[in-house]
Amino acid sequence: MPNTEDRFDTALSSLKKERLRITEPRKALLQLMADQSKPYSAEELHEMLGSSSFDLVTVYRNLEAFEKAGIVNRIPTESGKGLFEINAEQHHYHHIICRKCHKTEKLDTCEVKKLEKLASDLGYSEITHVLELYGVCETCR
Repeated sequence: MPNTEDRFDTALSSLKKERLRITEPRKALLQLMADQSKPYSAEELHEMLGSSSFDLVTVYRNLEAFEKAGIVNRIPTESGKGLFEINAEQHHYHHIICRKCHKTEKLDTCEVKKLEKLASDLGYSEITHVLELYGVCETCR
């Protein structure tokens, strides 16, 4: 896994490549996310940044721009709230999320290729999927 500095530099390079403006709020948000080892909600990121510096709308807008550019991954939760993390590995994977404490761990694989093939065989194109697993972690049991 890349270190914090590499994760930040990669994210910044992606901003440039996607021709997105590099503003101080964007750099601060990317640096914060690069420093984290787990995904956080927009509200949690907003709180960590210091709400006096950033409003929540700015955080959401930047996360949306980062997601569209492939810089961050949005992890959907059962409640509909999203968690966000830097897409440092640049490959597709899923998560297991604890229903009680929201601990989130990567599942470094994707076994959905058969289902995508079935959909393709039915004539569908531009196929994508969202898959996250939920359970109760060992600590919360």
